[in-house]
Amino acid sequence: MTFRELPRAARIHVGVVIGAGVVACVWSVAAGAFAQPLVVVTLMLASSAAHTLKTDLPFSTSISTLSIGYGVCFGALLAFGPAVTVWAMASGGWAQCTLNVKQRNPWYRTVFSMSALTLSMLSASATLTLTGGSLLTGPADVVLPAIVASALVYFLVNATLLALAIGLSTRRSPIEIWDREFIWGAPNYFIGAVAATVAVQGLNRFGVKSVVLFIAPVFLTYRLYKVYLARMDEIARANRELHVEMERAQAESVTDPLTQLPNRRFLANHTTQEIARAERQGESFAFIMIDLNGFKAINDTFGHQKGDEALTLVASCLRGALRSYDVCCRYAGDEFAVVVSNCSRELAGRRAEAITAAVAALAFEIAPSCPLPLSASAGVAIYPDDRAHVPRADGVGRCADVRAQGGARFPRRVHPQGCLKDTA
Repeated sequence: MTFRELPRAARIHVGVVIGAGVVACVWSVAAGAFAQPLVVVTLMLASSAAHTLKTDLPFSTSISTLSIGYGVCFGALLAFGPAVTVWAMASGGWAQCTLNVKQRNPWYRTVFSMSALTLSMLSASATLTLTGGSLLTGPADVVLPAIVASALVYFLVNATLLALAIGLSTRRSPIEIWDREFIWGAPNYFIGAVAATVAVQGLNRFGVKSVVLFIAPVFLTYRLYKVYLARMDEIARANRELHVEMERAQAESVTDPLTQLPNRRFLANHTTQEIARAERQGESFAFIMIDLNGFKAINDTFGHQKGDEALTLVASCLRGALRSYDVCCRYAGDEFAVVVSNCSRELAGRRAEAITAAVAALAFEIAPSCPLPLSASAGVAIYPDDRAHVPRADGVGRCADVRAQGGARFPRRVHPQGCLKDTA
């Protein structure tokens, strides 16, 4: 998305932040940031290298990254002040958006990120000054809370600026984005601030050698943190795979493996829900029982494989004969049940006739060029008129005599689960 394609509010927010970042850079020059150019250049290179070493946080809800760049810049703040740190932070923001990235960022994102990081560090510097933590030689009960407060302010300002930019660009809630996308990165700032404080204190007390000795434990801490997050990613991936397997198992538990239609368990639960919906909305629905005629003869004469082929063909036919929101299930053997929502008795009768006609029109071949006619009988019950004949999940639902297709009456016997079966 180009800058001009952003919503107006997003363009204003991005422009204001970039403008504030430019003002911060101008102020830093006036404050003597380049009085020691070698120091500034060294810090800019160190910040760029540190911000390039990063890893994505392994949370499906987060787009934040973890890097040691913040620790380097916070150390620069403690050792050299905010004016020099502005340029270290800006160069780190450029490296973070340009180097070691999965896809190239447009210019305004890079400049916005540089400005946001700069403003966040200046906010942290102001907090450090106000809370009395600028002098690390002060009392620990003053310095440590000041360091923590400045790190917190840095996180809040940076995360808020980014969340507002994303929210205004995508028309999502900035608060939701802040909570879901950025809060996971908060520990990075506190760890970086503490590490930078220890490094600067060591430099002041023991000289340059302390920095060399400090590099190894800092890098080790970063590696351990990265390994820890990788382990969490593995656990999260395993949980997602387990969730998929559970969903698959749940789907298989309510699906007939031969016809891929919902099974008897699904039918009982669905009719219970349909009864509740019908009572709530004052509507009726139809329960149609389909029974293939002479199916046992197919199995006995031609084998169960041909019988399975016939059932699969009929199941496909039933799917095509129904509306997308009607439900067809395989009850057992050669029996199928159809639940038609918002259906009157007259319409249900026509549906039953259409279903049996569609089955009769099937081209089922026992052998090449050897067709075998198929036919089916259908019985209809209407809820609420025939509520005693509609099966439910709790086992309630009995049937004795239900009007069938063509207006004839067929004797019925009660199935164990309360469903209907022709016995004529």
